[in-house]
Amino acid sequence: MFIKRFAVLLTLFILSIISMPVLAREFSDTTAPTTLAQEFSESDRAAIFQEIKVFANAKISVRDVIAIAEKTAAGAKVVDVSFDGRADRLAYRVKTYQHDEISDVTIDASTGKTVGDGIVTPVSTLDAKDKIEIAGFGTAGIDLSDVVPIAEAYGSGKAVSAGLEEEHGKLIFLVVVVTDGSLKQISVDASEQNRLRNASFGKRK
Repeated sequence: MFIKRFAVLLTLFILSIISMPVLAREFSDTTAPTTLAQEFSESDRAAIFQEIKVFANAKISVRDVIAIAEKTAAGAKVVDVSFDGRADRLAYRVKTYQHDEISDVTIDASTGKTVGDGIVTPVSTLDAKDKIEIAGFGTAGIDLSDVVPIAEAYGSGKAVSAGLEEEHGKLIFLVVVVTDGSLKQISVDASEQNRLRNASFGKRK
C-alpha cells in the first residue's frame, strides 16, 4: 500500500546499503543505469520515461504537496505521495495518517488544490504489513517532510514519489527522485537516519 509505481520497479535492483552521515556526501553508481535498463521491457522503459517527461510540467513539488496536505488536515502526517501523470490532470496521490485513519486524496500538480473527495480507510481494516508500517511510522521520530529534502540533496534531484515500506521488521522511507532524465531511489532507514542507499534507472541513450 505504501510503495509507489516507480519504487516497485526499482526495489528489485536496490544496491548494497551505504553507511554514512546524512548529507555528508553523495553516492553515485556509474554502472547501475545500464544494468538496470536491460532488466526492463521496452514498454516499461517507455512508460517510465514518459512519466519523467510529464513530471517536468508539474508546478507543485512533492515538498509542496506534503506541506499542503498536512496544513489542510491539521495534525495529519503524510505517509505516501506519488506523482501521477497518466490521467487527464497532472496530480499527486497523497495518503495522510491521523486518528488511526488513512485519508487518500488527490492534489492537482499545477494548482496545489485538492481534487474531488478523499477516501478514508480505518487502520484496523489494513492488512498486517500495512499496520506494521503505520505502527513504525508513529515511533520513527522523523517524518516524510524531513526525509524528502534529505533524499533530494543526496540524490541531486527532485522527488517524484515518497512513502513507507516495511523491510525485515524495519521501517524504510523510499524516495524516488528524477535527476538529469534518470530515476534514482533513495532509501532512508527511519530508525537509523544515517543509513542511506541508492538505486538508479538510467535515462534513454
